[in-house]
Amino acid sequence: MAFQYPPVKSYFDAASCDAEVKFAFEKGLRYAGHTLMVPEKFSYFTLPHLHERYVLFNQGDGYDIVSNVCLHRQAKLLEGAGRTRNIICKLHCWGYDNQGTLRGTPQFGEKQTGALKKESLVNWHGLLFRDRAPDMDLEALGLSSYINFDDYFFADLETARYNFNWKTFIEIYLENYHVFSMHPGLKQYVKADDLEWEFGNDFSVQKVGLGQDLLKATTPHYRHFQDALAERFAGNLPRYGAIWCFIYPNIMIEWYPEVLVVSTVYPDGPRHCTNHVEFYYPKAFHAKSPEYFTAEKNAYMETAEEDEVACTLLEKGREALYLSGEEEFGPVDSFLEAGVAGFYEFLTPAE
Repeated sequence: MAFQYPPVKSYFDAASCDAEVKFAFEKGLRYAGHTLMVPEKFSYFTLPHLHERYVLFNQGDGYDIVSNVCLHRQAKLLEGAGRTRNIICKLHCWGYDNQGTLRGTPQFGEKQTGALKKESLVNWHGLLFRDRAPDMDLEALGLSSYINFDDYFFADLETARYNFNWKTFIEIYLENYHVFSMHPGLKQYVKADDLEWEFGNDFSVQKVGLGQDLLKATTPHYRHFQDALAERFAGNLPRYGAIWCFIYPNIMIEWYPEVLVVSTVYPDGPRHCTNHVEFYYPKAFHAKSPEYFTAEKNAYMETAEEDEVACTLLEKGREALYLSGEEEFGPVDSFLEAGVAGFYEFLTPAE
């Protein structure tokens, strides 16, 4: 892969970061939400990763994002999630239909017309994108039976704000090298060097083998999850412990046995980023064994906390270089860190 290392100042300097973010998000995909957030016609979901500026709507024949700001005095319109055919502003009762068309302006002296901003979305295996879908063939990649939301439901959303650059988060996500040293539970659950990579212009994929001995000593959270996994699969354990798909510039689709996770990390200036994590579970098995999903989520969050420590180590070292006016770059391992090289290649402008 041909890539340039991001300059150290891009992790700390606002102008450099802004230019890089503009390039990356114009080049890459823009995730809006998932169809399972709005499972019925006329259901809506306010989108936290878009600062609740937009609401995701199921229109019955498609999915839109609709402005969540009133045309009159810019009041916020909807909160949370629900189902409605009519959007009524609480402040002055201006009313809109589910398409965003202005329908009523009670007690207002002059007749008004207009419509809320609206974008139609592209549906790709249940994930909804603005502008276009990823150029990523799940069947050809051997992922169609894994990245499959049939009979799943949207269970929960977790948001975490971090004190480091958005690239730092992604770099840790895209390499398995640190698993051996930073993740005492995860390194027993998966076999980090049993790794299959796939790459495309829009994505990279890591398929990671399941650990060879799930009875080995591990952390309490992984002990609970691995016991639940062994019970669930009763001697017929899955080939992989995890599949981590990354769609440039910031979208992660993760498979674990019986669990799908979609997360998106957003820059917040050079020194902060926010990650929104969506959990999806199969309806029937969740109803039967909710404790399985509690155990899996606890293990997942344990790993997320350890990743935050890893990212902070990178941030501190690079900050020392930045404050000293120095640039230093080490090698990227062609196997365990191949995803990092792919991400850097994506960030490298074409000559």
